[in-house]
Amino acid sequence: VLMIVNLSEGTHSLVPAAHQENHKGDSGQYIKSIIYGGLDGIVSVFVSVASVEAGSTALGVVLLLGLAKLISGAISMGVGDWMSTAAEVDYARNERMREQWECDNYLEGEIDEMVELYVEKGLSEQTARRLMTIVSRNPKLFIDMMMVDELGILPDEEHQVPWKHGAVNFTSFMVFGTVPLIGYVVYLSIGKLAHPTTMTTFGVSIGLTGFTLLLMGFVKGKLTGTNRVVSAVTTLLFGSVGAAIGWLVSFLLVK
Repeated sequence: VLMIVNLSEGTHSLVPAAHQENHKGDSGQYIKSIIYGGLDGIVSVFVSVASVEAGSTALGVVLLLGLAKLISGAISMGVGDWMSTAAEVDYARNERMREQWECDNYLEGEIDEMVELYVEKGLSEQTARRLMTIVSRNPKLFIDMMMVDELGILPDEEHQVPWKHGAVNFTSFMVFGTVPLIGYVVYLSIGKLAHPTTMTTFGVSIGLTGFTLLLMGFVKGKLTGTNRVVSAVTTLLFGSVGAAIGWLVSFLLVK
């Protein structure tokens, strides 16, 4: 049984009588930044390493160029996510202000618009009008509904923190982008004891990158509630295709 609690006084949640849902929490809003930053980091750094590798460059040079790409890419992605999220927040807030003004000055017209939308969704005009008349008694709820149904803007979008998205994207890029470089760091560290070849080191980089793409996809599937195996394979496939194309272009240019 669902109960609508005190619509007219500002509370508009639907409270299940005997059911509790387990949600992912606020961390779910950062999944996009984590995956976007991480995937771009690991693929772009790997392609940078692979492109230099195609020219048979010394290991130290490969590592330095990889680090340069890692740092510059992380900064660019972090700032880009920050600015794009800030733009989304500003847009959502401006639209809310506009809808608020229209409700304050032309409430009947806004009710008519919502009635038309819900009639298109399948409600009768009488039911839709009765519903909107009740909901409009709670201005915040009514505006929330207009934001979603008319503009496709979820209420939570206004409360995003842009710098946090940027920081998450930056960190994800740095963490995952480091993976293709691990083999070079290790081999250079033991270079006096062993004599690693560039192909061996590149092979280690390929293996670590592929494994991390699988792991990233698996975790993404777990967080989003989708099939973990399919998510892992899909992430590996798209990441590998992007890396392979980048390496092929570099190889052909060098040759």
